[in-house]
Amino acid sequence: MTIGCVRKFQGARSSPASGEAASKAAGTATFSGAPGDAGFTLIEVLVALTILSISLATLLAIFLQGLDRAKESSNEGAARSLAQSLLSQAKAAPSLAYGSTAGKINQLQWRMQIEPFGSDADRTAWQAIPAEIVATVSWHGDGGLRTVRLSTLKLYPKPGAHDDDNDDN
Repeated sequence: MTIGCVRKFQGARSSPASGEAASKAAGTATFSGAPGDAGFTLIEVLVALTILSISLATLLAIFLQGLDRAKESSNEGAARSLAQSLLSQAKAAPSLAYGSTAGKINQLQWRMQIEPFGSDADRTAWQAIPAEIVATVSWHGDGGLRTVRLSTLKLYPKPGAHDDDNDDN
């Protein structure tokens, strides 16, 4: 069995006995309209593809920018966590050791500094020795070198001073 296609042009009328009835009986489909209405022109297809490609390129750029921001946020969170950990370790240390230490964990470079706080006259007058603890974590991110810097103060007992609360007498 062969299925054919019969095209009927606008303005042409066919009687049921002639065209349409014969087409239905033979299993063929009929189309109405002008000969140029059957599909899209090449220009229409090219315009549609151009609009589609511009839209997809824009969506891809937005998606990639979101991924970059998520990565930067993750790096910054890891840097803050490392800096807080360094400060906690330094605050938990029982003795005072001025100076700096540095290291590298994954792609994060860190440096911790412990320095005297206040002037010499202030430190002499105070009952404890204040030290400033600074933790700095750096990494290479978008736009160059990024840095997180956290600091805190810790009071250390003066050497030779005794604690009255621990006396058993």
